[in-house]
Amino acid sequence: MSTAPPISETANDGGSVQLPILQVKRSRATPRRFAVLITVQLLIIAHVVVWLLSRHYGWFGGRTITPIEPSEGMELVKHGVINAGAIFFAITLLATLVLGRWFCGWGCHIVLLQDACYWLMRKIGVRPRPFRSRLLAWFPLALAFYMFLWPVVYRVVFAPWLQPGLHWPGFSTDLVTSNFWSTFAGPVMAAPFLLVCGFASVYVLGAKGFCTYGCPYGGFFAPLEQLSKWRIRVTDDCRGCAHCTAACTSNVRVHEEVRTWGMVTDPGCMKTLDCVSTCPNDALYFGKGPSAIKKQSRGGIMPDRRHDLSVRGEVALGVLFLASFLSYRGIYAAVPMLMAVGMALVTSWTLWKAWCVLRLANASLHRTQLRYHGAMRPAGRLFLAVAAIIAIFAIQCGAVATLRIAGDAQLVAGDSDRALRLLRLSGPIGEGGVGLASDPNVDMTIARLEEARGDLDEAERLLRRVDRRVGPHEIASMRIGQVLQLRGDDAATAAFYADRLAANPTWPLVWEDRIAWLIRSGDAAGAVDASRSGLAANGTALRLLKQGVFVELNLGELARGIGLLEQVVDRVPDDVEAWATLARALQQAGRGAEAAAAADRARQLGATLP
Repeated sequence: MSTAPPISETANDGGSVQLPILQVKRSRATPRRFAVLITVQLLIIAHVVVWLLSRHYGWFGGRTITPIEPSEGMELVKHGVINAGAIFFAITLLATLVLGRWFCGWGCHIVLLQDACYWLMRKIGVRPRPFRSRLLAWFPLALAFYMFLWPVVYRVVFAPWLQPGLHWPGFSTDLVTSNFWSTFAGPVMAAPFLLVCGFASVYVLGAKGFCTYGCPYGGFFAPLEQLSKWRIRVTDDCRGCAHCTAACTSNVRVHEEVRTWGMVTDPGCMKTLDCVSTCPNDALYFGKGPSAIKKQSRGGIMPDRRHDLSVRGEVALGVLFLASFLSYRGIYAAVPMLMAVGMALVTSWTLWKAWCVLRLANASLHRTQLRYHGAMRPAGRLFLAVAAIIAIFAIQCGAVATLRIAGDAQLVAGDSDRALRLLRLSGPIGEGGVGLASDPNVDMTIARLEEARGDLDEAERLLRRVDRRVGPHEIASMRIGQVLQLRGDDAATAAFYADRLAANPTWPLVWEDRIAWLIRSGDAAGAVDASRSGLAANGTALRLLKQGVFVELNLGELARGIGLLEQVVDRVPDDVEAWATLARALQQAGRGAEAAAAADRARQLGATLP
């Protein structure tokens, strides 16, 4: 009976003979590629700087081009919004279909991060070894499907049964924005992202390890790369020296690929051209010819792609990775999805390696021996301690995420008391929970429950903590204003609204609450002034526009109200109530013919009018 562990490493780990390192000549393509990547990064920084300056000085109305980031394309498949990111992603997909996966190697800022970390490690003598997994290589495609295709599948297949009222909003464009950073993580996560998706992922997975196992865009780029006719190809001058493979930072076994197919067919090839420029015989070139799929369909013996795990090991690693990813994603409302992927990759690899150290007689971490002939080395003990800390952190994050989900489920089921207990358990340890920090989203939910129970002090404390954690936020500010209103402290409420809206005039929800509060307080003049100021700063906010109609018709000027109503029906031509209100307002203003036309339109839409 086999006694092999479920997660296994080749038995010669740490006991193999080290072959001499090839002396490969410098790549002429590397400095050129770094120059291009750095230029791209500088353009991204310039985009952010222009946005910040436009907000400060009012340039371009405080607006800038929406983020030129592929993830922004999710707005297209979810809401039909065509933004700069969606256009850019479409262009890169088409370019990949024609020229291959060049964008990854020459235009991606994450590749710049990984290559810079790889270069620094090699400078200090650390040579990360590529980690080869069959199962994890499918995750980028699964993540790409979830991000860009699942919303369409859900809307077409499942929504008619689960959400009959979910209708396709149609296509719209949104190429400029005043809130450039709204879909990105805050600056606090910059350093952890650098460490996890840069140094840590490169150290444990090899050069471009995150691209291979974590990048959702690569999930689309890889299959399109297979269809491209432009590839790395070989001439008869090749001598099989493997300098190309040694130079490749995309972890492609170039010499085996060109020997078998006459070209590189690996979908991980990012067209860095290092293999071309380091070939001592100038036998490689980037040229046009048959695609990888067409070439492979003609037959041939596939190169033996060696992997680091057994099949059972792959399954166990996949389970560890998925559990870690679900635990980390969105934890404490701080970890974005791609960083959660990087953290899950590092966690699952570390726990796999720890298993190897515990079960195998020989185990090493790159050139550092962790266990040798059954004897644990000091480095091995240190590694196991680090692995234990990572495991505890992952388990804790999993517990926090599970409690949060369970609390939300109880809230949906209508058991607010149990929901409150579970959500508090997901909170910080200092407040009786199991977490390391508070989650602003959970704090918002608990504040709403406490407000309903009448504990306004606790509700305000939690909302103020959200304010401190994420900075002034529209929803949190709206909720704080509501709590202050319930307290009945008019002076504090007025001061709060004045302060927040002076600093953030483009918050329509806070304007709505302030105007409604002024109306309830009997301050008609204040409500009219606030409504006009809010609309001046948020002319496209439909709810605020409709509220302005009510304010002007009842507290302000009839003519202004009619003008706002005309804007509403122009933007929402099927709004029955707006047409009916417009008919009454026009009749009141003595504009009989126009009132009759508006009334006819309201009747056509189903309104019952005298």
